[in-house]
Amino acid sequence: MPESVLSRMPIMTNNLESIALTVETCEKMLDAGAQWLSLGCDTLGSLQAMGAASVTRFLSGIGCNTKNPVYRFADIQQQNLKRCGDILQNLLLNNLEQVQQEKRAELAFLKLFTEQKSVQDWSVAYDDSNVILDLPSLRVIDISTPVEHCIRNYTLVFAPRAGHHSNIAERVALYLRDRGLTRMAVVEQKCAQDIPLYIDGKRHREDFTSQVQQYTQVMAHVLQLTGKPAHLVAICQPGPLLISSLILNPHLGRTFGSAGSPMHTEAQKGFLTDFARLMGASYIDGLMALFGRSVEADKPGRGREFYDGTLQILGFYYLGMDQHVRNFKRLLTDLKTGNTPSAERQKVFYDWYNTAHHFPDGFIRDTYQKIFVRNELIHGKLMINENNVDIRNYPGSVPIWALGGKADPIVPPLQAIGHMNVIKSVPDTKKLNLICEGGHMALFRSKKILSSHYKQITEFILQHSDKTVT
Repeated sequence: MPESVLSRMPIMTNNLESIALTVETCEKMLDAGAQWLSLGCDTLGSLQAMGAASVTRFLSGIGCNTKNPVYRFADIQQQNLKRCGDILQNLLLNNLEQVQQEKRAELAFLKLFTEQKSVQDWSVAYDDSNVILDLPSLRVIDISTPVEHCIRNYTLVFAPRAGHHSNIAERVALYLRDRGLTRMAVVEQKCAQDIPLYIDGKRHREDFTSQVQQYTQVMAHVLQLTGKPAHLVAICQPGPLLISSLILNPHLGRTFGSAGSPMHTEAQKGFLTDFARLMGASYIDGLMALFGRSVEADKPGRGREFYDGTLQILGFYYLGMDQHVRNFKRLLTDLKTGNTPSAERQKVFYDWYNTAHHFPDGFIRDTYQKIFVRNELIHGKLMINENNVDIRNYPGSVPIWALGGKADPIVPPLQAIGHMNVIKSVPDTKKLNLICEGGHMALFRSKKILSSHYKQITEFILQHSDKTVT
């Protein structure tokens, strides 16, 4: 079952569940009161109608016709009584309905944090036949448009391993696909619980080097399918690993780009990098000692040590708390005012945000030390097996783009694009440097940023694509 970030805070969860139970009870009582009031009003209306019918029969019996003033006076009285009853009923029921709506809204808001999370997946329809490659920690899912393709290159969108399900990359992938990059595949990261500890009897290590090797397999497989190298897109965390794979295998990439990726972690001060360097390389070992866990026996990755993804999510909450508070206020307001489309978007987002995916311990150690503490890629000290990887050896034949967000607290904008200044092998005509106004999540979700900045990225990639011969 999916793990919620609140599973690590049982006291808070229990309190929220208690509040939700109280609100639900209140809502049920209000519903019962509304039914009783409606029944009472209906009964009163029936008695009033019976009374009106009796008066009509009595007046008819004593010879009063409809033109008689007494008959007309009685009729006006009955209409006024009915009108007053209707006004009173509507007034009481409408006020009660408004209170009920507020309680339903509060209950829906609380359930966002107390109910079992749904299993996260891609919204685009796919089945096993669309999984074109299944590796120990990655799945490559083909989401190409079923049309005659104008370009021969696949676009590979590499999703982050950052404590959440990989479908954070879906909106970017679909935007690029629907604007001409029709051969499209997303590279999904598996949760540590689903990565086998032994493969063919051999111990599988999941670390920086292993990820680079698997990325290379993905790129090589796509080249074999089409005969042309792929456009490589890194969403957040994969950036340094993907560019390392390309530097070691220049023939496997047609273009390279990264959005919100920690590419040059010394290019600008940021909370994460400042904290990492203050605490030192051994800090992650202490975290693993305190918060490391082993995969349960009933999971494919049984026995594998992992870092709890819920801690990563809590860290993200801390960094973006102001924005989350604004989001929660807007969500509650939308629920109370009946703005269903906006409320549903926020609920879907937080269902995703609060569902944790866990990190293999070797990977989190390597990423923390190599990227955030020592910035090895930029300093030319990154080692993959026995190969030295230096950003200065980036292949000059592969056009490159980068996108950062001015309000990004996780990867400040110059950290996201700072590597572009270090790379001298690529001419300026084959570089695209972009900084947008958004924060970290906006880089992958904002319609405004998609339509403005990713539009430029799409045009840049298409410009450097291998066209289909017709």
